[in-house]
Amino acid sequence: MEIQPKLTADTADPAYNCGRLLAVFDDLQRRSHEWKLTGSSVAERYYASASAAPATTFGILWRLHLHHLKKLRSLGGKYAAAAAPIERKIWEIAVLFGQTPELAARRAPPDFPRTLDLQAQGRFALGFYQQKAEGQAGIAARAARDLDGTNDQTTEETKE
Repeated sequence: MEIQPKLTADTADPAYNCGRLLAVFDDLQRRSHEWKLTGSSVAERYYASASAAPATTFGILWRLHLHHLKKLRSLGGKYAAAAAPIERKIWEIAVLFGQTPELAARRAPPDFPRTLDLQAQGRFALGFYQQKAEGQAGIAARAARDLDGTNDQTTEETKE
């Protein structure tokens, strides 16, 4: 039996979405280094702190992702073309950090959770790995189309 990757892309769970965001930031960094990253990736370096204390870690990760987007655009060609879909994916995840009743009562904007308990850390892990699986499934689908000669640049999968 083959297990298919299944991403829950419409949940408002902050822990799950923090995991998804870290996965996208990690893929962005790797792509901005033309898949030849020599040091630690952002996931390798920040996974533990992001899964336990997102509010502290995501400020750093947000600055790094802006640097990686700029670098990706400067590479030109297919790398620059990949920047907009990646940025769209980040926006799609960011809007899921909605207003909670507690924040609404204080008239405060959405934010990253200060800390995550063990159950939330599990949901973080699921978000991270399910986002990674979705990305790999998209890469495999594009590679299959390239082999078949049926790669259509306007398909939904190329927009990831």
